[in-house]
Amino acid sequence: MFENNKLQELTARQKEILALLQKGLTNNEICKTLGISANTVKVHLANIFKILEVTNRTEAVSAGLLQKNEDEPSIKDVTLIFHTKGKIPENSKAYSLYLSIIEAIHQYHIFRITEASESETEPSFQIEISSPDDRFDSLHISTKIGNSHEILWTNSIKITSEEIQIQAQKSAILLFRNMLLASAKLKYTSQSPIPYWWYASAYSYTKLENRSEDSFKICQKMLETIITDDAYNEFALYTLATSYYIAFFEKWGNPQEILDKLGKFAQKAMYNAPYSIYSQMIMALYNITIGNKSEAIAYLRQVIEANPQIVIARTILTQIYMLTGQDKLAMELVDDCMKNIPESALQPTFQAKTFILLLQGKFEECKNFANQILLFNPKAMAVRLCAIACCNIRGELAESEEHIKKLFEYTPNLTQNDVEQLMKGVSEEKKAFLRKCLQNIFAAK
Repeated sequence: MFENNKLQELTARQKEILALLQKGLTNNEICKTLGISANTVKVHLANIFKILEVTNRTEAVSAGLLQKNEDEPSIKDVTLIFHTKGKIPENSKAYSLYLSIIEAIHQYHIFRITEASESETEPSFQIEISSPDDRFDSLHISTKIGNSHEILWTNSIKITSEEIQIQAQKSAILLFRNMLLASAKLKYTSQSPIPYWWYASAYSYTKLENRSEDSFKICQKMLETIITDDAYNEFALYTLATSYYIAFFEKWGNPQEILDKLGKFAQKAMYNAPYSIYSQMIMALYNITIGNKSEAIAYLRQVIEANPQIVIARTILTQIYMLTGQDKLAMELVDDCMKNIPESALQPTFQAKTFILLLQGKFEECKNFANQILLFNPKAMAVRLCAIACCNIRGELAESEEHIKKLFEYTPNLTQNDVEQLMKGVSEEKKAFLRKCLQNIFAAK
């Protein structure tokens, strides 16, 4: 006879694995779902068997079902249901792209993905795929939340000579971001089609883009209860760690206390899911804050290899390369981003490229590239500063004055300290060079 409190002795990770056992997943499938190694799964299973006083998987599943408290909230997945509208021939480019998009979404290791014909559960998101003509050289994607008929996001992809894998990767990045944005805008209730951990992470993720101390406090409040031992979630922990990482460099609070928190997050991540890309990201962030850039680089490379769609990993690695004088590697990574990342997610990459070109002394190329960016994003302050620096170096003072006028038009409260913040981490020699290039910005103020 099983005691009713045995299930309560399991850790959050053990409960998660037991839930996957109940769904019929094999050890290998559990590894892929949770992003952990086969040995880690075996260790967890052995501990589950011991706690539940059983000898095999079947008995563990039965014990878990018998002891489940109906009032206890279960671990809820973010379920993506893919619909194909119309017939897409299996030998067509459109069908190949469709399968590649699913594969790319799987690389986030967050979602439970299924086709409409195989699902009996309410979806978190519905993703409809269709090919609008008989040539099957294009694909149309639309996204809805839950069982709603309202389209959240739609995109048409013309299948060109560009590799299908690259197009799938770009589509997955856009799909992931738009699901985050849609979730953040949702008025969450217990009846919402998405789990709270995803909603809180999505809301915090979008708030962090504001780069304000208030946003950091919101993230703390929403996410710290989710990452406790009884409710551990690695994506929520990663999002919270990212907020602390930003807070550390923006000086929002006591630096040592923030650093201690990041250390605890790293320890928790390694204990619960050492092979997860989100745990590796947390380790990278922690190593950067303690000054261990070589270790951070190693973790970031692992993340990018496992999932090239994690744009923030590419952005941070580019910054580290720049700050450690590895301009060639930084530019190679920037060029790779511009090839593999959709344009709407490339703002940090554009800034990095203009800055690298400036530091490399390629002033004409830097100015021309900056002017291209400013045509469609005139508010890009860092890019405009690079353009001003290049104009000053080349003696093109009239053009420099025009850029300065635009700079204060879009950022009227710009201060010398804001400019200094953009140089954070740059060597003193390079800082002196940049200050000289930009000395006329505040001359008239």
